[in-house]
This record gives sequence, C-alpha cells and structure tokens, in this order.
Amino acid sequence: MILIFPRYFFLISWLIAGPPILAFPTIYLLAGEVALVFVLRRSYRERTLALLGIFGLMLFESVFVVGVTIHFLARGEPAHLVESSRSFFDLFHALDVGTVLLGAMAAGCAAVFIELGKSRMSLSKAFPQITFLNPPTRLEEMVKRLATGAGISAPDVRLIDSGAPSAFTVRANRKYTVTVSVGLLESLEDCEVEACLAHEIAHLKNHDFTVRFAATLAKVALFARPLSYLLEPAVYRAREFLADLTAVKLVGGPDALISALAKLKESSDFELAVPGSSCVCNLTGRRGVVRIFDKHPALEARISALWEMKQK
Repeated sequence: MILIFPRYFFLISWLIAGPPILAFPTIYLLAGEVALVFVLRRSYRERTLALLGIFGLMLFESVFVVGVTIHFLARGEPAHLVESSRSFFDLFHALDVGTVLLGAMAAGCAAVFIELGKSRMSLSKAFPQITFLNPPTRLEEMVKRLATGAGISAPDVRLIDSGAPSAFTVRANRKYTVTVSVGLLESLEDCEVEACLAHEIAHLKNHDFTVRFAATLAKVALFARPLSYLLEPAVYRAREFLADLTAVKLVGGPDALISALAKLKESSDFELAVPGSSCVCNLTGRRGVVRIFDKHPALEARISALWEMKQK
C-alpha cells in the first residue's frame, strides 16, 4: 500500500499532520474531523472536542511512529520496503523520532514551568507590570453572585490601577483571580460590567484554563507539524465564543454583553499589554488569512454571534 503513492505525498502528509507510515488513514480522518468542525460551527463545546480530537490523532501518530521504529529495530525492517525506497523512509523515521522526542521534552518543560513556576507565584511577582488594588464591595458581590449561579467556588477579585478597559482572569498562588481595571468600571454601566465578569466566570465554569493548557502543550509537543499552529488558536477562539454564550445564560440575556463589547470596541483608551485571557482582547483583530492565527476572535465576530443568539 505504501509504495502506491508518490514520495511527495508522504512529505506533505508528514509536514501537515503526521508520519508517512499513517499517511493514508490520516488524510481521511483529518478530512472527517475538519468537516465536523464546520458542521459544529455554532456548537462551540463540541467544536472544541473535534479540534482536540485532531490533536489527539496527531499525538497518537507521533507515539505510534516511535513504537514502529522500536519494533523495526528489534525485529528488522519491513520486507515490503524495497532497496530503492528504504533510505527515503529511514530518513523520515529518523526525523519523526527526533521531532517526537524534542516535542515531548519541550511540552514537559513547559508544563513544569507553568504549573510549578508562574502559577505558584504571588500576583505581584507573576505580573510585575500590573498594580493590583483591593476591589470595591459591589465588585466582589457581583463575582460571588455570578459564581453561585454558575455553580463554582467564587474566585478572588482584584482591581487594576489602569485606565485601559479590561477584565481578565489570572492564575497565581495556585488559585484563580478575576481582575477588573478602573477604566472598565468608568467606561461601563453596572449591568455591562457584570456581563464582562460573567464572561470571566464562564471561563472558570467551562474549565477553559485546562482546555487551553492542553491545546498549548499539544502544540508544543507537535512543534514540527504546521497544522498544530492552526489548531491551538482555533481551540482558544472556540472557548471565547463558548464563554460569551455561557455568560449570556448567567446574566439572563445577551443585551448587556453586546452593549459592553460595542462600547469597548469604540474605546480608544486600550493597552495591548494585558494577559491573553482578557475579555476585551483583540478589539479589532487582524485582517485576511492571518486571522486564523489569532487566539481571540475579533469583537465584531463576538457581537455578531450574540446578535444571532438574540434573534433566535
């Protein structure tokens, strides 16, 4: 079966998804997963599962090729690899094994750094560029009420001494903290602030930190597969849309979040130096094909999705 296909077919398959030895089933499985992603376009939870499924397939292939290589070393090369093709496949087996081992080491180091490093630091050490303040009582009450409605433990709350309108969740001291900037409180009405907080609570309810962490580690492990650089941001974008939809349920409708995002989109006082989990990250978004590398959907896309929900 392997010798039926021209060699460039295996090269393309190896670069995109996985080792040549699984090229034939890979194409069909990936095509099915990609089709499923588009079918589930508005079902962001299932869409995430489909995207993670592609990651899982690619990781399985990487582990499988190491196992096959070990088998070949122990039992001898497969008989159907004729002399003219053996050097070609030997090269790709060596590349596969090398990239798998490097990726596994890199992913392991990244996991240790995140879990034993930054996530255990204090807020001031983990984010030295940000000044954290004690929040007003009404802000703490909002977060507690939303967390209770979501069925999760209330996270810590902090105010940021910044005029840039932003709300985001960070992990430090081995716990989550929802932060809101002074600029957001000054820019929005209370119901709009609550909608932004609901978006952050939704991330915690949906376990988005764990899902995004898994996607990032998979990308690191599959660093030699260009497809992984598209899958990771796609997972992040799907979780942002899902957080919006969950937030709408927590506050009883999309109006407040639509209004908040529309106001923030028009704001000229925005600093890009905020964590990637920011509710208002990617105010405009990049244009053209490069959008597929954005981890956050543009606010226009989020507002459009919320309008569609309202009209149903």
